[in-house]
Amino acid sequence: MKVISLVNGSLSSHTTAIFALHYAKQLTLDFSLIYIQDEHTSQYVENTLEDIMNLASSFGIKSSFFTLANLEELKVFVESKDSDVLFCSTRQNKTIYDKSFLTEILKLQIKVDIAVVKVVKIGRAHNIEKIIMPIRDTKLSVNKFTFFSAFSLAYNAKSEIYSVDKISKIDFSKKTVEVIKQRLQEVIFNLRHYLLLGKMMDFKFAIKHDFAFVEGDRIQEHIAHHGYDLLIMGGHHHKSLFWKHPIDILFEKPMSNTIYFIPFKEL
Repeated sequence: MKVISLVNGSLSSHTTAIFALHYAKQLTLDFSLIYIQDEHTSQYVENTLEDIMNLASSFGIKSSFFTLANLEELKVFVESKDSDVLFCSTRQNKTIYDKSFLTEILKLQIKVDIAVVKVVKIGRAHNIEKIIMPIRDTKLSVNKFTFFSAFSLAYNAKSEIYSVDKISKIDFSKKTVEVIKQRLQEVIFNLRHYLLLGKMMDFKFAIKHDFAFVEGDRIQEHIAHHGYDLLIMGGHHHKSLFWKHPIDILFEKPMSNTIYFIPFKEL
């Protein structure tokens, strides 16, 4: 299988390609760097190409570079190569569904998982010590756990699955310490198969649980308090212009480098 990363000469796409390389190295997958022709960015792509290809060589990864004319060619290329994940970056001031190059990629319904990277700290793609993946309740798919574990193992990072239950202030005031502890035990029980899988993979991670009045705000507070280097979060279906998903703030106003993972079945 193959890992693909799109580049356009920007520092964010350069950093995204480094993340993609670490992922490919961990899973011993081939790697392709792709540039979609654009007269405004072509002069900057060469530097990225040289650096990333040298890095791939040092990782012992089989790599290649392709220039494609448009997104239709990208769709044909990806679907003809038994591709695992397509990595791409997006700008800081863009949400996941704003009108952008990324939106056009999502519309294509390419048969591949997509990893959208929003880079907050340039130069931190090689040095990741703490990774967090927030989830709602115990809603965690095998796809997302595999992606999360691959990155955690690639960086040998201290990793955490952070479960959050939305609750009103009135309901929270009624919960005792014992009830809160029982809820954490329920979360661990419901995720026990992932704990067993992690044990077989020699992959250690922590599970933490919190109640929140506003999920996105609570997760941001947790990230700020513990200083995570990388946030991995799942995609979701809701795309309304009049209502935002509660965790969209984590991508719109990221506090750390963030990868928004969208399995093909959820596009």
